[in-house]
Amino acid sequence: MKKLLIIFPLVLLFCACKKKDPISTFCDENPDDCVDVREVKDYFYFEVGSYWVYEEENTGMRDSVYVTETNSDPETVIFSTRLFSTYDEYFYRYYTTGAGYDVDNIAKKSDISTRVHRSKGKPGEYIATDPCFLFYPTVGSWTYNYGGSKTTEDTLIVANLFKEYNLKTFVFSDVVCMRKRYTAIENLQPTLHYYSPNIGLIRKELIDSNQIWNLVDYKIVK
Repeated sequence: MKKLLIIFPLVLLFCACKKKDPISTFCDENPDDCVDVREVKDYFYFEVGSYWVYEEENTGMRDSVYVTETNSDPETVIFSTRLFSTYDEYFYRYYTTGAGYDVDNIAKKSDISTRVHRSKGKPGEYIATDPCFLFYPTVGSWTYNYGGSKTTEDTLIVANLFKEYNLKTFVFSDVVCMRKRYTAIENLQPTLHYYSPNIGLIRKELIDSNQIWNLVDYKIVK
């Protein structure tokens, strides 16, 4: 009995001294200014059976893209989605490696807590890997290109946000436009990519190539 009486106060002392994570404290007090970082998966994580059909505005060429492999840890922000493009016959992979968030997957919306990476290649030929998306997306948020010089021109930037975005017969919600000055997987040319949650990539503009690819059909499996 004496041992229990000694241990019990020590447990209370430990609990009283344990400090709460600063981000958790902030988010408890400001819930509207915080987000669960796992929501980034809404833009990129889709199951096998999902596909997208894109059409190039100037030529009418079409590209069918479909998911070949995917996995996700539901407890964290970690995921990977592998796609195949019938147009250029390359595999594209979107993935995260981690993030600056607390144990409850919560981050301030004002912070860049998660970067989504994109790679391009096929068996025997690796093209490149570079960041393609920032979460939580806020206009003006940016990050350096990997392997590039640290200048304002050599960055990935959240260029614009659209509550609604009209694209031919579609109306997409909460669209994020990402601008990149030197896109590694697109021959280092400037690009604009537009992403909608629960849909994925809806439009991309390849500036030097004078190509604009728009989503014209899709099927999503979540």
